[in-house]
Amino acid sequence: MKMVKFSLRGLTFLLLFFLIIFPMWANTTSNPESYMNVIITAGTSAVLTISLNICMGYGGLLSLAHTGMQMMGGYAIGLAMLNYEINPWYGIIIAAVASTIFSVMMILLSLRATYLYFGMITLAANLIAMEGFRNALGNDGLISGLYLPAFRGEDLTIKQFYYVVLVILAIAYVVQRNTIKSGFGRATMALRESADTASALGVSPNMQRVKIFAIAGGLAGIAGAITAMQGGFMAPEIGDLNGGLIFFVGLFLGGVGTLVGPLAGVALIAAIDFEIRFAGAYRTLILGSILLLCMMVLPRGIVGTFRASKMGSPQELADEPNIEGESIVTVERPESGDTAIEAINVVKHFGGIRAVDGVSLSIKSGRVHGIIGPNGSGKSTLVSCLTRYHSLTDGEVKLFGSPMPKTPHGVARGGVTRVFQIPHLFERVSVRDNVLTGMYLHEKYTWLEAVLRLPRYVIANRAEEKQAAALLHLVGLGKKSEIAAANLSHGQKRLLEIVRAVSARPRVLILDEPATGLTQGELDALHNLILFLKNEGLAVVLIEHNVEFLMGLADVVTVLESGKVIAEDRPEAVRNDPRVIEAYLGRTDISELMGE
Repeated sequence: MKMVKFSLRGLTFLLLFFLIIFPMWANTTSNPESYMNVIITAGTSAVLTISLNICMGYGGLLSLAHTGMQMMGGYAIGLAMLNYEINPWYGIIIAAVASTIFSVMMILLSLRATYLYFGMITLAANLIAMEGFRNALGNDGLISGLYLPAFRGEDLTIKQFYYVVLVILAIAYVVQRNTIKSGFGRATMALRESADTASALGVSPNMQRVKIFAIAGGLAGIAGAITAMQGGFMAPEIGDLNGGLIFFVGLFLGGVGTLVGPLAGVALIAAIDFEIRFAGAYRTLILGSILLLCMMVLPRGIVGTFRASKMGSPQELADEPNIEGESIVTVERPESGDTAIEAINVVKHFGGIRAVDGVSLSIKSGRVHGIIGPNGSGKSTLVSCLTRYHSLTDGEVKLFGSPMPKTPHGVARGGVTRVFQIPHLFERVSVRDNVLTGMYLHEKYTWLEAVLRLPRYVIANRAEEKQAAALLHLVGLGKKSEIAAANLSHGQKRLLEIVRAVSARPRVLILDEPATGLTQGELDALHNLILFLKNEGLAVVLIEHNVEFLMGLADVVTVLESGKVIAEDRPEAVRNDPRVIEAYLGRTDISELMGE
C-alpha cells in the first residue's frame, strides 16, 4: 500500500511538472496561445467538476444547474467590469458571491425534494436564469468586451493567465480535500449515506445541505469568472446543460466521490474532446457514448475502481495504534439516579393501529434500562417517539426535566444518541472516519479553520484521532481503523456503530438490539462497554431479544405487549412475573430463555 501511495504521488508530481513546463513547449509551436487556451479551458472544467463532485459525490445532491452557476459567475464579473469598472481580481470574488447566492436560493426552494426531484428543480432554475439574462439584457443576453486582469499596471498575457488558472485549480482542489477531511466533510458524507443516522449524531440535514451547496456554488462561480475573462464575453448558452456534458463525463469517468477523480477524468476527457473538436454534431454523441460506457463498465470511475481493488484499498494495520496515556472521554458525569428521560403517557397511532398506547417510563442516569417484548410490541416505535423520529399522537417526553427537542438532530444535541435496529454504518468511509463522524457536535473549529489548516483545527483533529483510536481499541477494532467499514463482519459493524455513538459523548445512549448476530467474544466486548458507560454515569437504554444478555446488564426492565407496559421491575422480578411469562414468552417454563 505504501508503494501504491508513493507511485500515486510520483504521478501527481509528474503531472504538475508537465503543467508547469507546458507553456515552454507551447512556445515552440506555431500557435502557442491556442494550446495554452486548451489547458486553461480544461483547468476551468476541472474547477467546475470539483464543485460538482463536492455537492453530488460527497453531498449526495444531484445538481443539474452547475453550468447555470458558472453562467451566473460569468455574468456577475462581466456586468461588474462593464457597468462599474470593477477590477477583475475583485470581480472573481463578486462572481463567487453571486453564484453562492444563486445556489442558496435554489436549495432553499428544494430542501424537501428527494434526489431526482431535487435535480429537476435545479434544472428548472438553470433554465429560468438563462431566459432571465436573455430577456433582461437584450442582444440575446450577450455581453462582450471583457478582459483579463492586470498585474502592476499591465494586462496579463495568456501565459501569465495560464498560471493564474493553475493556481485557482490548486486552491479549488485544496478546498475540496480539506473540506472532505474535516468534521464538516464527514458530516456531509454521513448525510449522503443516511439522513436518519446523521441526525442521530446531531447533524442538521437541511443546514448541512445548504452549506455544502453554497460551497459548491462559490467554486462554480469562480469557474464562470475564468470562462468570461478567457473568452472576453458571456452569453446564456454558457448555462446550457449540453455544454455541461463534459463535466459529467469527466466526473463519472474519473470517479464520483473521490478527491483526484475529477482531475483525472477531466484531463482524460479534455484530451478526447481536443481530438474530436472537428466532429461537429457528433461531439455530443461521442461524449454521451463515453459516459454510458463508463457507467456500464466502470460505474465507480477510474479512481473509484482502483480504490476498491486490493491494490488500491487500505489494508488492516500490522500493529495496534499507540494509545498510551489516552483515556475514553465522556461528558461530565451526571448525578447517578437523576431522571434523564421521562415519558408520560406516550401514544402513537398509525391510522387505526395503536403502536404505542399510553406508555410511561423513567430512564435514569447511571442505570441500564432494559426494554423487552415480542415482535410488534412497540419497542422500536417507542424509541422513535422518544427521539422524535415519530411525532407523538399524545403524551409528553422530557429530557433532564425540560421538554424534549422537536427534531432528531435537536435530540442528539441535547445529549441523546441512538443506535438503530438495522445497521446504519457509513460503509464507504473508513472505520476511523465513522468514529470521527460521531464527534461532530464537539468539534471546536470552523470550516474555514479546517480549510486553511489553522492551529486550532490541527490540535483538535489530532486529539480526535487519538480518541478514535482509544475507542476502537476498546472493542478490538484498532487494527482495522484504515479499512472501509463495508469490509467488516456483521458483529464488527454493530460494535463500530456503538463506538461511533459513544464518540458523540451522549448523556443517554439508546441501543436497539445491538447484540443481534454477535459472536461470544463480541458479546463480551459489548457487555464490558455497556458496564463502562453505566459506571461513567450514562443512562443506557437497551432493547434486546437476547434476554439472557439483557438480564445480565439491566438494573430495571420494562416489558411491552401490544404497545402497553405490562411489567416494570428488577430483572429478578420480571423473570417470574406471570404476565411476562404468558404474554411475552407464551409458556411457563422460561428458565432456558432467562439464562437460568
